[in-house]
Amino acid sequence: MLSKLALFFIVFFPAASFSNTGKSDVEQIINHANELRLSQHPTWIKLMHYEQSYSGSVNFVSAIHDDAFFNAEDGAFNPHAELEATITAFQKPLVDELVDNHAQCKFPARLLWLQRSLGEVAAGIQTIFCPKYDEWTLSNSIKTISVVYASGFLENPASYYGHILLKLNSNRSNGAARLFDPSVNYGAIIPPNEDPVTYILKGIFGGYDGGFSQTDYYFHNRNYGELELRDIWEYEINFEQREVNFIVAHAWEVLGKPYTYYFFRKNCAYRLAELIEIIDGVSIMPSNQFFTLPRALLQNMYHSQIHEEPLVRSVDFRPSRQSRFYKKFDSLISSERNEVRKIIETRGAVDSEAYGALTNDSKIRVIDTILDYYQFAKSAEIVTKEDADNLHRKALVKRFQLPLSKDSGNELSLNPPHTGRKSSYAQVGVTYNESLGNGYSIRIRPAYYDVLDAASGHVQDSALTMGEIELFTQSGGLHISHFDFLKIESVNTASTNLPGDKGKAWKVKLGIQQQDLSCFDCLTTRLEGDYGYAVNLNSHVLVSAYLGGGIQGNRKGSGHAFIRASAFSHVKFTDGLNMRLGVELPKQIDGSGGQKKKYVLELRQRLGINSDIRFKYEEDESRQFAVNLGYYF
Repeated sequence: MLSKLALFFIVFFPAASFSNTGKSDVEQIINHANELRLSQHPTWIKLMHYEQSYSGSVNFVSAIHDDAFFNAEDGAFNPHAELEATITAFQKPLVDELVDNHAQCKFPARLLWLQRSLGEVAAGIQTIFCPKYDEWTLSNSIKTISVVYASGFLENPASYYGHILLKLNSNRSNGAARLFDPSVNYGAIIPPNEDPVTYILKGIFGGYDGGFSQTDYYFHNRNYGELELRDIWEYEINFEQREVNFIVAHAWEVLGKPYTYYFFRKNCAYRLAELIEIIDGVSIMPSNQFFTLPRALLQNMYHSQIHEEPLVRSVDFRPSRQSRFYKKFDSLISSERNEVRKIIETRGAVDSEAYGALTNDSKIRVIDTILDYYQFAKSAEIVTKEDADNLHRKALVKRFQLPLSKDSGNELSLNPPHTGRKSSYAQVGVTYNESLGNGYSIRIRPAYYDVLDAASGHVQDSALTMGEIELFTQSGGLHISHFDFLKIESVNTASTNLPGDKGKAWKVKLGIQQQDLSCFDCLTTRLEGDYGYAVNLNSHVLVSAYLGGGIQGNRKGSGHAFIRASAFSHVKFTDGLNMRLGVELPKQIDGSGGQKKKYVLELRQRLGINSDIRFKYEEDESRQFAVNLGYYF
């Protein structure tokens, strides 16, 4: 009864005060705001998500296209009118309106900013209690915020570059309870059963709405780390409490509001950067005008400061289930690995003499690894959920029969994504071609990485390239060697060779390239793809084999279609020196010309974090040698 009476007073008395607010009070506040030119203030422009307009009739237009986000009829493109309408709406009586529909409850960040900007005059804005917003902030218990990065996922085009979201950290205790803190996520709103071609085209050219949504962080942690097997890093931001409150308030304002979504530029990283940059003095938006890459945002954050201190307070790593399992398996000695394999192959039979001869510590390591294997196998759909759960329970019984173990202290650690090189690449080199002679090459790759420079936050031994172009200049002439619109190489190595861990690998490429290395005037459009198997022979050598084919423009009698077998190896000599070897055996399906074997060898030596030198040998109708210097930017 008392709580209901308290809520009545909280809601009713501000309403009564509002009903007595005079028109002159509102005018006084508006006049002061105009004197301070608040409608032109950078923070107001950011709060309204105004962007420069090039139509000629207006200077700004909001990126949000939802009338509910504005208080003025022309608020989407008139900052001054929207400011005055917002102040008026804040003073509107509550007589015939639900509390949570009041402007103060819909736009709490605007209210906080106006109160701070207007000084003593802001006392005329009588604030009210907003039940839904109070619930959203966990009764004002959000104490810090973290930017969360999930590593790239090549099975889903929307996640090629990794994904960024915002985690709101409450004052709950550390540990599992933190998984139930709220998170704010930005993404495209995609209709069900959208076909891949439409999906790609609309994502690139702005055919989808995008928006912020909220859910418990547990959902994202499970989806990325447990189901998609992606590593996660949490970057806690070093904001003061008032700054945390301001960002939380603005996140509430933009929830569910539609933007136009663009995969390359105005994506999750772009919109999260906007959210954080409403704090004065923070500038973390990547400068690349074509791509907004999550790793570039993390690098900018990590090297930024606020209040003369680092912007990033701490970095926390959450390895995926796959990473945890591989790490545990790698730490086993040979006899322990053999027992793990036998137990899994016999569906949980723990009765061999070899197992009985193990020490208790070895038995614990074996059973703990098996427990992780069944969880990994279920996530990777290697076995059915029912079988995985039954076998997991069977192993758990065996584990309970063993003593408690001490923490080995052998924690999994990977270099966080902000420590890697920058994401775009430029290369110049000297080239010798047996058929075409000497020349110079120029290569530009806006994004993202190849097999030899896949680093922190990337999929190891894989490649993701978009918009790469290589030019060859000779005797004053400039020629295109290739233009790759999209090139993906996805390698999931058979790191354990346990049942189901088979090392799937696939490649796809769409672009324009020379039909072979013996001519300049033989450019052809080509779409090609391969599927195969990859395995790590040891910690330094990966090998893979593929079957595939492609379709192309018919040049030099090459035909419109071909099939091929190919093999690839990646050799890591040191942390800074590695090499790739490849061979293709093509067989054309139509046309009158033949296709010969193709070979490639490329050696890369890292010079610095953002520079390298490469030697490359290729053979395709003609032999070609090149030495190239590269720089990441």
